[in-house]
Parts: sequence; C-alpha cells; structure tokens
Amino acid sequence: MAQTRGSNMAAIVKLRLTMYLTLAVIFAIAFAIIAAIMFYIGAGLIAIIGITALFFLFQWIASPALMRVMGRLKYIGENEYPKLHDMVNRLAKQAGVPIPKIAIAPRQDPNAYVFGRTRNSATLVVHQGLLPMLNDDEMESVLAHEIGHLRHNDTTVMMMISFLPMLMYMIAQNMLLSGMFGGNSRNNNASVLMLVGAAAFIFYFFLQLMILGLSRMRESYADEYSATTTGKPESLASSLLKISASNAIAPVKSDNTAAKSFYIAGLTTSQEEINQIREHSSELKKLLPNLNLKQFMDEAKKGGTGAGMMMNLFSNHPPIYKRVLALAELKKEMKK
Repeated sequence: MAQTRGSNMAAIVKLRLTMYLTLAVIFAIAFAIIAAIMFYIGAGLIAIIGITALFFLFQWIASPALMRVMGRLKYIGENEYPKLHDMVNRLAKQAGVPIPKIAIAPRQDPNAYVFGRTRNSATLVVHQGLLPMLNDDEMESVLAHEIGHLRHNDTTVMMMISFLPMLMYMIAQNMLLSGMFGGNSRNNNASVLMLVGAAAFIFYFFLQLMILGLSRMRESYADEYSATTTGKPESLASSLLKISASNAIAPVKSDNTAAKSFYIAGLTTSQEEINQIREHSSELKKLLPNLNLKQFMDEAKKGGTGAGMMMNLFSNHPPIYKRVLALAELKKEMKK
C-alpha cells in the first residue's frame, strides 16, 4: 500500500510538471502569433499585451457563469440530497481542499463534473440521470474522481487554457476574411494575410491536440486518485462501464454545454472500445466478478461506431477500456 501511495505522489508531480510545461508552450505559441499579427498591422507591444490580457480576463470572468447558465444548474442545500453532501464533504476534507458547492443538472445522460476558477469557487455537478444509476460505492468513486481534479488544480488549468484555441480560431478566420477582401490598411497585403490566417489555423489545430492530450492525462490521474482514496478501484470501473453503456444505448446527439470537456466520461462508445473490452474480458472479470460482460457488450454495441485511433486522438477522455484496464492493474498493485 505504501508503494501505491509513493507511485501516486510521483504521478501527481509528473502531472503538475506536464501541466506547467504545456501551459508554457501553449501561451508562448499563442502570444507569438498574436504579437506577429499585431506588429504586422502596426500595433505596439503595450497594445498586444493589453488585447491578450482582455481576452484572458473575459474568459476568466465569463466561463463559470456561462457553464451555470448553459447547464441550467440547480444548486442544492445541505437538507437536499444529504448522502451526496456527506460524501462530498468527507472526500474534500480528506483531500485537503475547500468543500465545493453541489449542483444538479437536469439531464438524463449520466455524468458528473467539477468546474471553477479556483478551488475556493468550485462547483461539483451531478447529472440527474446519474443518481439512480449508481450504488453508494460507485457514487463515492465518481465524486472522489471529481475531488481529485480539485486536488490537482485541473479546473483552474483547463479554465486558463481553454480560451486560447477559440482565440486562435478567431484570428485565423479574421485574417483569411481580410485577405479575401484585399486587406484593410496600407500595410496589409492580401496574400500575406491569407498566409497568416492559414498558419493560425494550423496552430489552432496543434493547440487543440495539446489541450486534448493534457485533458486525457488529467482524467487518468483523477481515476488513480479516486481508486487509491476509496480503496475500491472496482467501484470506479463499474461506474465508468455503466456510464459508457448508457451513453452507447442512448447517445447524446449534440451537446452544446461548455462542460462537456469536464465530464467524467465521454459521450460515446466507439466500436474500437467495444472490441478492446471483449479482448481483455479476463482482466475485466477479475476486477468486476459480477459483471455481466455479454449483457454489457450487447448494450454497448447498440450505440457503438467505428472510430478507432483518430477518435481517441481527438477525444478529451481516454478510452473507457483503457481506464478500466488501468484500474484493474492498480487493484493488483494495491493487493501487494
């Protein structure tokens, strides 16, 4: 068990270093592109810094409110859902983080997430459809996963960087449009503007990949935190499989909420995931002896679509089968 705690601490250090490095690279790329464009159109350094800061400030201030409105969140008091409050309070104290506010989202697709500018302003959201689906151990494992995000400062980091791809996209679009209409000042050559716009689109693409990769990493470490904190990796595995199966049976056709990148599990199950779950059925049975694998496979196949590696690359969550197999491996380590 001591070995597991040591490996968890090493994993947290690795996560933080990766997050800081990714943040540095993302901000450096974004600022360099903005600076090049602003210098080209004749703006000074102060204007460049000011415009960048304004974009960041708007994102920082507006994002939580946007998530509350778009999610139609209902904040609950201590007298509502007392068991939920007890679990969150206990897990937050155990993690050494401020107790987040709790809100219920009126959605039947099962999921949960946490968001906020800082730990002190965090909100933990549970979808209405998740409540009747999970038993107490499973619900605790999901809540521990979300508290793990707070402990690792994931919400702050993702809130800081999520606006940059949007900003890059806006720059690329405006540059291309300006180039198509011949520029808008004496310094603006149409072909140069279009070239800059195309370059901004390329950087937008790579920024998205970097952020998605960071998102997948933070999900893996939150899984590990949940498993080691509760001592029941099988409960989180069971929760993930239930959520995945439900989303496969009744996939969400469109999700325009700002929270979808924060969800504990993605909204679809690909055929690739289904095939991998079948291939590793023996490990799954060891982790979840009571799992009706055939029933799960039959349900998952109803909504599975072939997407494979490309889907995983552009996903903000690791594939469910990889997360469950990692939990199976962790359970073996915890027994040593």
